[in-house]
Amino acid sequence: MFPFNRMKRIIYLLFIAISAIGLYSCDDNTDMLGSTIVPAGDKMEIDTMTFYAKSRSILANDSILANTNRVYLGRYTDPESGATFSSDFIAQFNCVEDYGFPAGGVVGDSAYKIELKLFYNSYFGDSLNTMKCEVYELDRTLEEGVPYYTNIDPTEFYDAENGAIAEKAYCAIDYAIHDTIRYGDNFTPSITIDLPLELGHRFIRKYYETDANGDSIGKSNFANSENFIENVLKGLYVKSSQGDGTVIYVSMARLNVHFQHYVKSSSGKKDSIATAIATFSSTKEVLQVNKFDNGDLTALVEDNSCTYLKTPAGIFTEVELPVKEIKENTDTLNLTKITFTRYNQSTDYRYKYTIPAVLLMVRKSEMYDFFLKNKSYDNKTSYYSNFSSTYNQYAFNNISRLINYCYDEYEKGIATDPAWEEKNPDWNKVVLIPVSTTKDSNGNIVAITHDLKMNSIRLRGGDDGIAIKIITSRFKGAWQ
Repeated sequence: MFPFNRMKRIIYLLFIAISAIGLYSCDDNTDMLGSTIVPAGDKMEIDTMTFYAKSRSILANDSILANTNRVYLGRYTDPESGATFSSDFIAQFNCVEDYGFPAGGVVGDSAYKIELKLFYNSYFGDSLNTMKCEVYELDRTLEEGVPYYTNIDPTEFYDAENGAIAEKAYCAIDYAIHDTIRYGDNFTPSITIDLPLELGHRFIRKYYETDANGDSIGKSNFANSENFIENVLKGLYVKSSQGDGTVIYVSMARLNVHFQHYVKSSSGKKDSIATAIATFSSTKEVLQVNKFDNGDLTALVEDNSCTYLKTPAGIFTEVELPVKEIKENTDTLNLTKITFTRYNQSTDYRYKYTIPAVLLMVRKSEMYDFFLKNKSYDNKTSYYSNFSSTYNQYAFNNISRLINYCYDEYEKGIATDPAWEEKNPDWNKVVLIPVSTTKDSNGNIVAITHDLKMNSIRLRGGDDGIAIKIITSRFKGAWQ
């Protein structure tokens, strides 16, 4: 037989599990759950309580890291705010180690063409809208290890007075390409921008460069990406200059240098000419950063009837949790659930914003370090939730550890400094941030980054408050 106290603990856990089923259901009323199912003789109490959190919209401003594997190009006027979002980017280019042009030399020591190709698999907005971009050459390199943010000022890295080295008008879908090609399995759409021949000549001549004694010194310029960026091309800034209504999601930028070189003919002499392409791509080994401008979103931030989540780099939702009220009116927190319900998007918009698939809830005081240090959620100071299309909401099913953690910090703080709370106004606040997750082969989340797609949703909250449902227990009697 089980010892009596152990049996009572099992019964207690069963009660908690039954209570949790009610709390986890999204729409059922759980206010009275637990008040009638506990045997009176067991001298324990399980109860449900409801508290309310405050929420508001806040501007993302400088909190979004600009370094990503994908960059964005274009403009779009937001029908919700009337503000125009624009996206540009800076890219450096990778050079494979010890890259070499042909040993026999290049015809004319020159390139006959150089182009920048921007590859993309998706876009937001109008497929036929005419857009225009400009390309500038950097005269200062991005520094490895420096955290750049999406409010970066590109003029710090190039001289605007020198003007653009190239420009290009484009559409998201190029109907000049035949359907049999455009819809082929191996086709990836791209924007091709012709660059000045002088830049292509530089690539080749830098490789064959010699010193005063005629000894080759140019190969070191292509020994690795660091040397290449420092001595050959520091990078390019691609700026959206005209048009409105389309944003391209660029997966890779690639430089192609076209040249001719001598090859041996059947006679064994180098009297034949072949064409070749030297390729340099923007990869994860080098830096590429986004520059976003969301315009004036003040009207949305000041709307207290709801809160907003708008990406990229637009608006987050801040939530002030009633930590003291919860802890001062409960004993043991068994389950603490908070849900954020989405308002349906207006049907008047021509192009529908997407709904963020995943939300990160993180303490406001830690929102910078979380991404800067590549942290993962710990279910204590950070949580994540997938969007439920069934209930049209994000549910954080148990944030009890967060409530306890914040309250412990508060108690320790005021114990040593009565003005601690005034000095730490964000101690009980969290921020909801749309994120993208990377999973390993077992489905475990191994990386969390900002979601930079064109997302926009409204959440219930603001002046109405957000319900926090709690199952709490109080122990009485011999087995505590």
